[in-house]
Amino acid sequence: MTFVAVLFAIGLIAAPVGQRSPRSQAPPRRLVLLLLAVELRSGRSVLAALQETSSVLGDYAELQVVTRLATVSGLTAAVEEASDELRPVLIQLARAQRSGAPLVDTVRRMIERDIADRRAVSLSRARALPVKLMIPLTLLMLPGLILMTFAPTIFGLLDDFGGGLL
Repeated sequence: MTFVAVLFAIGLIAAPVGQRSPRSQAPPRRLVLLLLAVELRSGRSVLAALQETSSVLGDYAELQVVTRLATVSGLTAAVEEASDELRPVLIQLARAQRSGAPLVDTVRRMIERDIADRRAVSLSRARALPVKLMIPLTLLMLPGLILMTFAPTIFGLLDDFGGGLL
């Protein structure tokens, strides 16, 4: 326990308070999509929107690496280096850029699809909740219900037959 406290204190001393270390995981997809939609609606190009999104979400090192690679080598090269979270976004942006499709509509559809997917996951979890709660609820509530239902009858019978427990 003391070892953990010492490591924690060293970590606090070693890292200045104002600086945050870059996060290694990918940023949330919906947040990236929303920022891209705002930037694209303001008339920026795909790469400029991606660079601005990367600067706003500066804590995510992977987004910065992917943005730098997209700027230098193009979106297609950045797709290969992206994580599973960012890959679909970059694939759709590259496809829309190649085909000349409106980028704002593409990003809007991706946001709507992401919202629908999250809603479906939440709905399936909500539908599975009664089944998951049935066993703990039964094991916790049934003994008390049985005791409350039959205890007065048992006490009454014991009192009639031989003086009872009380």
